[in-house]
Amino acid sequence: MSTQTKPTAIVIGAGVGGIATAARLAHAGYQVTVYEKNEFAGGRCSLIHHEGYRFDQGPSLLLLPPLFHQLYNDLGEKLEDHIELIQCNPNYIIHYHDGEKIMLTSNRAQMEQEAEKWDGPGGAKRLEGFLAEARKHGEVSYDQVLGKNFPSIFSILRPKFFMHVLDLHPFATVYGRCARWFKTERMRRAFSFASMYLGSSPFDAPGTYSLLQWSETCEGIWYPKGGFYQVPASVKRIAEKNGAKFHLSTPVKCVTYDSNNKATGVLLVNGQKHNADVVVVNSDLTWSYNNLFVKEGEEGTGKTLADANSNGTPVSKKELLDPKKANSLVQKPHSCSSISFYWAMDRKLDDLKGHNIFLAEEYKASFDDIFRDRSMPREPSFYINVPSRIDPTAAPEGKDSLVVLVPVGHLSPGKKGSDPDDEGADQDWPGLVERARKQIIEIVEERLGITGLKDMILWEEVNTPLTWREKFNLTHGSILGITHDFFNVLSFRHQSRHPKLSGAYFVGASAHPGTGVPIAIAGSKLCAETIMRDSGINLPSTYTAKPPVATSDLDRPRSQNLIHYFERTVLGLAPFVTGALIASSILAIAALATGLITLPAIIKFLGLESHVARYLPSYGLEGAQGWEKYSPLSAKSNGLLGSYGWTAPIILLNLVMAYMTLSGAGKKAQPVAYKAGREEVVGMPVPIDARKPVMVGHKGAVGMPVPIDANGPVLARAL
Repeated sequence: MSTQTKPTAIVIGAGVGGIATAARLAHAGYQVTVYEKNEFAGGRCSLIHHEGYRFDQGPSLLLLPPLFHQLYNDLGEKLEDHIELIQCNPNYIIHYHDGEKIMLTSNRAQMEQEAEKWDGPGGAKRLEGFLAEARKHGEVSYDQVLGKNFPSIFSILRPKFFMHVLDLHPFATVYGRCARWFKTERMRRAFSFASMYLGSSPFDAPGTYSLLQWSETCEGIWYPKGGFYQVPASVKRIAEKNGAKFHLSTPVKCVTYDSNNKATGVLLVNGQKHNADVVVVNSDLTWSYNNLFVKEGEEGTGKTLADANSNGTPVSKKELLDPKKANSLVQKPHSCSSISFYWAMDRKLDDLKGHNIFLAEEYKASFDDIFRDRSMPREPSFYINVPSRIDPTAAPEGKDSLVVLVPVGHLSPGKKGSDPDDEGADQDWPGLVERARKQIIEIVEERLGITGLKDMILWEEVNTPLTWREKFNLTHGSILGITHDFFNVLSFRHQSRHPKLSGAYFVGASAHPGTGVPIAIAGSKLCAETIMRDSGINLPSTYTAKPPVATSDLDRPRSQNLIHYFERTVLGLAPFVTGALIASSILAIAALATGLITLPAIIKFLGLESHVARYLPSYGLEGAQGWEKYSPLSAKSNGLLGSYGWTAPIILLNLVMAYMTLSGAGKKAQPVAYKAGREEVVGMPVPIDARKPVMVGHKGAVGMPVPIDANGPVLARAL
């Protein structure tokens, strides 16, 4: 720990995760310094301006609002005092190739009407089923994932998490869960495209992430007035109020550390060295391992720190602190990239709402082009954001600002051992940009029924995968870091601590819990809490949620009736009881199939020998010898999977029904000998075969039995 009064911390990168972590540490009493390579803060949440037009460079909608409120509450503030959120209505308009469109909205009545219209009768009920399942995904994620570290594989076995693993559908896909609930392809596409917020295909992303559709529908989609940058900007102001200092246009060369593998500070590209008790890395995780953690960072090695690639170019693999880890991160699957257009329009396009999705006709093929071929889709799906439709200050009066995001594959890797800057060298990005622009204009004109869209564009700026890599140091130009398939989440994802350097920590898209602005904010809480615990510093009192105080007797919680507790208990136990019955049935069938238990043994145990006899003829069996044919141990049988095996479940059902019937009668029937043709069997007083005269009856029976076949004379009397 530093000898100064306050512990010190350096944060590398002023993205959302870095700013939020800096604010949390400053609030906890740290002296925080943030170094950012760009001339602006906010990372991809920054803004682009042009003559009165404003564009969100990256995120353009606010999801999972509880995580944002939690951030401000933890800092002792209220979100409403810093930013004004505008709810988007509708959430989206989905445009299809056939000219039809679906409106997605948080208005449940309207959404159910859309479901009935496009998914057929019962569509509203199926929608509610989908949202109920997605809500479960969201609740478990809020409680057991986004607020918990997973430092080892055994963390997954935590009871409160493990008991809900299957509820999260981690081995299904987002599209697969949509197919479970919706009948039509139109609705399945409408509720699965949002996996692109993770930079993943809906055909690959774990089903857990249907929580995004639940959040959009039930928690709403929001937009900060003044642009999404208002979120990191307001948090930055809170951090500065608590003493944090931000240095823009100040790139970091490497992290320094001592001979005990303890991080000691940073070396800037300009040669300046700054010390701190802890170092938090918010730059791209893969890039950081391949650039910031190098052997030249070790103090006392006899090397001059200023000699370590002062131009900021990547060092060779042999100079890396942990080359194996650095290479493994490069090899991990990364999310997609994008070609993003920022258009200043000369007029309003009233047919476009705030958020618009244009889906390709070949939906799955378009994702395969992106994630398997790492290219631009032959027919792209794309997203158009019109910030001026939600916030009029985003464009001059009577005009619109448009952001068009076209997902494309990330940069194709160069040859093994080649410079990372060679990535994408074989891809014609100017040509791909031109093709993307042309296709977008054609599709929008066709689906909206307009002409001359190209001539309406007054000004344009474009970000390509090359731009994302150069401007933000994003590996492969991947805009959302490492993907979120099963083996890259939870314990399989990089955690807050550096595995080899104490005092070094990570926060951001590729670290746990994952990518996206709200998830990075959740990650900042995990990172800050880990640092404070490692440093022996108590968490701020604001981190403890205070229950709401009832100001009126109407708000005072009331006790429930005993019947309500009983109802909840019964309903809660029902799934477990059902599961136990199913499991026991499977075990019973397995025991029968393997010969551990035989049907004759079951029949004798239940005392149902006489009752079984009446059923045997209906299966082509007669007499006690017929029972043996059901025994897997019988020499005459091929087992339950043999010639008579298919009847076992039916016989078991009959036995259970017979047993229940007799038990309900309150009197145990006594086996009696009856004559059936020339055979004597022990059975019930019912003709076994009415095609020949049968003597039937029952001791103590009231009334005469009635023959079931009148083709011939039947005598019925008790013996």
